[in-house]
Amino acid sequence: MILQELTRFYNRLLDNPQVDICEPGFSKENISFKIVLTENGELFDKDRPIQDLRVTDGRNVRPVKITVPKFDGKRANGIKPYFLWDKTDYIIGMRKNTNTGQEERMPKHNKAFIELIDTITSTTQKNHSAIQAVKTFCLKSSNIDLLKNSEYWDDFLNSFVVFSIYESEEDTVFGIKEVKNIWKEYYPLAPTGQKVKKGICLVSGEITGIAQLHPTIKKGVGGKNDIPLISCNFNAGESFNFEKNENAPISASAASAIAGALNYLLDNRSYNLTIADTRTLYWAETNDRFAEYFGQIMDPRKDEGRSADLEAFLHSVRRGKLPPELENSGRFFVLGLAPNAARISVRFWYVDDVEQIALHIGRHFADLQIVRQNEKRETAYPSAWQLLIETAVQHKSDNIAPNLAGPFLHSILSGGPYPSNLLALLISRLRAEQDTEKTRKLNYYRAAFIKAILNRNYKKELAMSLDKNRNALPYLLGRLFALLEKIQEDSAGGNLNATVKDRYFSSASTTPRTAFPVLLRLTQNHLKKLKSENPGLAVVREKELGEVMEKLEAFPATLKLEDQGEFAIGYYHQRQDFFKKKEQPEALADEAEV
Repeated sequence: MILQELTRFYNRLLDNPQVDICEPGFSKENISFKIVLTENGELFDKDRPIQDLRVTDGRNVRPVKITVPKFDGKRANGIKPYFLWDKTDYIIGMRKNTNTGQEERMPKHNKAFIELIDTITSTTQKNHSAIQAVKTFCLKSSNIDLLKNSEYWDDFLNSFVVFSIYESEEDTVFGIKEVKNIWKEYYPLAPTGQKVKKGICLVSGEITGIAQLHPTIKKGVGGKNDIPLISCNFNAGESFNFEKNENAPISASAASAIAGALNYLLDNRSYNLTIADTRTLYWAETNDRFAEYFGQIMDPRKDEGRSADLEAFLHSVRRGKLPPELENSGRFFVLGLAPNAARISVRFWYVDDVEQIALHIGRHFADLQIVRQNEKRETAYPSAWQLLIETAVQHKSDNIAPNLAGPFLHSILSGGPYPSNLLALLISRLRAEQDTEKTRKLNYYRAAFIKAILNRNYKKELAMSLDKNRNALPYLLGRLFALLEKIQEDSAGGNLNATVKDRYFSSASTTPRTAFPVLLRLTQNHLKKLKSENPGLAVVREKELGEVMEKLEAFPATLKLEDQGEFAIGYYHQRQDFFKKKEQPEALADEAEV
């Protein structure tokens, strides 16, 4: 399924004239020089035998990118010529600054270049005058003396060179339609330069040459080296006398298409995002607008701000309504990859209609809805990255737990339960961290995440803001703790370096029977001080305290993990309710006298 969809995507790219992408068996390479020949294989301009294709970029001179026929895999240290283009050691058997061993290899390189031409023409039983012109030139050693007269000779050696035929409509020999078709016929039979066995391709179902080694993916989706998606090049993966990728038979063209699609997605910022150790690629069957939305939704670092259209889309799907422009939009594909030693690891794969994924994203944001601490700085639609960073030590992406991003994204896309370890990670951060001048450990994003998990995974049905009618014991305990902290703050006039939360939050949320009796005794002292300084405010706080206390029968010995989460939401709701009202002491006093 993954391979077929990547191949289809690649073919759609080839059909799009606005997309610059190579066909299977071709690659964009750095080319510095060109030799123009006559149809007889003679140099067209013997006074200027070498054409300089390089461009000047400031003070630097750099080669140009040209699409050339190329075998899969790396050349490394072996002798592996390219078809009708190559470095000078293959074309004329010479290079710059060679040692004794390299000099002995030069004739072999040149011979291999000519033999490849013969192999391709004999295998396909097809030829062309332009191909023969290149072969004739390479066989004639006297051409070297003519090339030496060029002003570019020193730079020419060791550079990549292409050929063209004078008065041809194409800039290169392999750009000629008939020559190109000869290469396209040969490439599937020897994708790495060596002939391969035939088999049934898992992607197309056709009997064709099977790629023994697959093209590599650039930097292995985040690793240090280029590595393939598919590789069976180890004994444990081989069976029934199959070698290498014969165990997963895929044609050379399909293998090239798969690698081409992956490299295109990785090269284009609009089609990928990175969260923790997972590189997520995504594309739409027809609606590219949704792909743009998806990237910004999941990782706001892609854009400094969200557009009005995106905000309208999010507002609509959060209410369970699909915008008309997304109806009948086809499917959407999301592929999560991670680097590995020898091959790329697939973390997750999700496919669904755009409509369904959009509505699942909307449900996710509905679950996250909670009163914000600062509406100007905090978005109502937190990205996946903004949420996962709340599980990490020191809020660093590198500290997000391995294998967490994939399951989390999958839960958003599918509308299923969030990963089971998320709540434990969030609660552990609440226990370990302390408030700072800039941040609170139970901030908006963390509270929203906890609420979403409790509502989806534990069916808690928590409200967006303070719910005075909710009598669940953990929620009431969280509210009570917030009230005790507020009374302490009021008694000190807000001038506190630390509150009871810094010392007692963890114990109050895990072992209430141990913590709350101590806290209530401390609160009596705080209330006594508050009564002497602001009796009206003290009456209001006592009233609020009584409303919660009368609903409590006894303090439980311990709270389960999900109850600790509800405790945190009760605390957060109550704290935000204080900030929302922010009444002046005089107004509070008037309220107390009514």
